[in-house]
Amino acid sequence: MSSSPYRVLGVGVPPMLGREQLFEDILRHLIKAMPDHMCVVGPPLFGKSVLLKHLASHFESGRDHYLTALYWDLRHGTPQTDVEFRRRFAARVKEALKPVQPDLSEDLALEEEELGELLRLVLEELEKKGLRILAVLDGFDHVLAGSGITGNLWSEMRDLGQRASLRLVTGSRRRLRELCRTEDSRTSDFWEIFYDTPLTVGCFQRHDWSGFLSPFNSRRVQLDRSARKEIRNWTGGVPVLSAALADRLFAGAREGVTLSKLDVDRAAGVIVEERRELLAVLWENCSIELQADLAALADRDMPLSEVPDQRRRDLELRGFADSSRIKLRSSCRLMATYARHQASDVENLRRLFGDAERFEGNIRSLLELRLAQVGGVDLELRGYVERAIRDLHPDASHSVVWMRSIAERALNLIWVAELPLDRSLPGAWKFLGVRYDRVPRRRGQQCNLLRLITGTEEHAPVSQFVTKPTYLLVDHLQSVGDFGQHKEGDTVSVPIAAAFCLTAIGLCENLSRDLATPKRGRSP
Repeated sequence: MSSSPYRVLGVGVPPMLGREQLFEDILRHLIKAMPDHMCVVGPPLFGKSVLLKHLASHFESGRDHYLTALYWDLRHGTPQTDVEFRRRFAARVKEALKPVQPDLSEDLALEEEELGELLRLVLEELEKKGLRILAVLDGFDHVLAGSGITGNLWSEMRDLGQRASLRLVTGSRRRLRELCRTEDSRTSDFWEIFYDTPLTVGCFQRHDWSGFLSPFNSRRVQLDRSARKEIRNWTGGVPVLSAALADRLFAGAREGVTLSKLDVDRAAGVIVEERRELLAVLWENCSIELQADLAALADRDMPLSEVPDQRRRDLELRGFADSSRIKLRSSCRLMATYARHQASDVENLRRLFGDAERFEGNIRSLLELRLAQVGGVDLELRGYVERAIRDLHPDASHSVVWMRSIAERALNLIWVAELPLDRSLPGAWKFLGVRYDRVPRRRGQQCNLLRLITGTEEHAPVSQFVTKPTYLLVDHLQSVGDFGQHKEGDTVSVPIAAAFCLTAIGLCENLSRDLATPKRGRSP
C-alpha cells in the first residue's frame, strides 16, 4: 500500500495540492514588469503556510527574474525587538545568497552593529546587477502581536522594500495594519508599499478539487461523481478536513477500485470521532457570533436577513456555509455535526449575555463564580471585593467606591511582606531614586515605590515577593478608587464597574500567588 500524500497536522509544512489558480494569482503579481509586495491573509488552518512554502520553493532555484527566495516562519522563535528582527532577517538573506552570490553573502556580517546599512548595500549591489530575491515572511501576525518592535524597524523595511532587488510576501490572519499593537507601528508607511488588496486563502473552490484529488490517480483509484460530491458536502472544502477525509479514503482503498458516496459516508463517520480535536480547533477559531450561526445552521437554513454581511462572508470563506438568493445553508456536514453538539453551550451564553440587558442582569453571578475559584485570598481583601460585586446593583457607582479599600488593603499586605515591622526601606533601594526612608503615607507615592521595586526599563526587580503584574493591578485600582471618591456627577455603568471588579479579582489571584511563600513581619 502506498504512503498517503495527505497530511493534516504534524512536523513541517505539507505539499500543496490544489490551489493552482490561487498560486497563479500571486505569481501574476510577482512576475510582472513592476512586481508587487503582497499580503496573504486567511483564518488559521486554511493553508496559508502551504501556499507560501510552495511559493518560496518555486523561486528558490531562480526563475522569472528572481535570483532566489527565502522562507521565514515567524511563528517560531518570534523576534521581540528591532535588533532581533533585523539580525534574523539578515541571517536568512545571507543563507539564501550563499549558493548564488557568495561574495555578497559574505558581506552580511551578522555581528556588525550597522547591520541595517549592510542589508541596504547588499540590495543595492543586487539591484545594479539586475537581480532580485523574494522574501516570504509567514506568521507575520506573531511579530505584530508584540510591543517590542517599533516604527523605526518598519521604516527600515520600507527603505529596503523600495529596492527593485527585494520583494516581500507576508502571511497573516488579517491585514497587517490591523494587527499592529502600537500606534507607532500602525501609523508607519511601511504598510503602504503592499498591494492594496490582500490575497485571501479560504476553503477550496470547485477548480481546486481536481488537483487536490489527483493523488488517487497514481493508485488507479476512481472517485465517481457521487463520491466527489460527498467529499465536498462533508468537508465544505476546509483544507484540514478535506485532507483528513482524503487520507482515510486513500489509505483504505485498494488499487484499481472505484469509490462511491457510501464509501465517503463511512469514512466521514469515522472522521467525526477521530478528528474531534481538529473540529474543536476550527470551532474555537470562530467568534461566538459565528459559533451561534453554525449551531443554528446545523438544524435549519437561515434567511440572509438574519445574518450580517460580514459574518456571512466569513462563514462562506471558511466553507462552513453557502448562500442562495435569500437563504444561508450549512455546507460542511462535519462542522455541522460538531456544532450540533455545542449548540446548548452557545445557547446558554446567548441566553445569559446575548444583549446588554441580559449581560447586566447576569454579570454579578459570573463575577461571584470567578472570585470563588480564587483560593488563599486574605479574608479582609476578599470581603471588600465581594461587597464591590454585590453593589453592582442597583447603582453601579456604589461598587466603584470599594476599589479604594481594595487597593489600600493590597498595599498593606504587600508592605508587610516586603518590609520590616517599622516599614523602613532597605538601604539597597536608594539607587532606585527613592527620597524617603519609610513607606510614604500617600497611596499614590506607595504605588510609585511599588513600580520601582518591581522593575523598570532601567533596572531589574528588587522586590522579594511582589511581581510587576500585581503592581499594575494595584496601581489601576488605586486610580479607580480615587475616581470613586470624587465622581462629581460622572455616571458609572454596570459594564464599567464589572470590569473594575474583574480587575480586583485578578489582583486577589496574583497577590495570593505572590505572597504564597513565608513572609516577614506581622499581620497588617
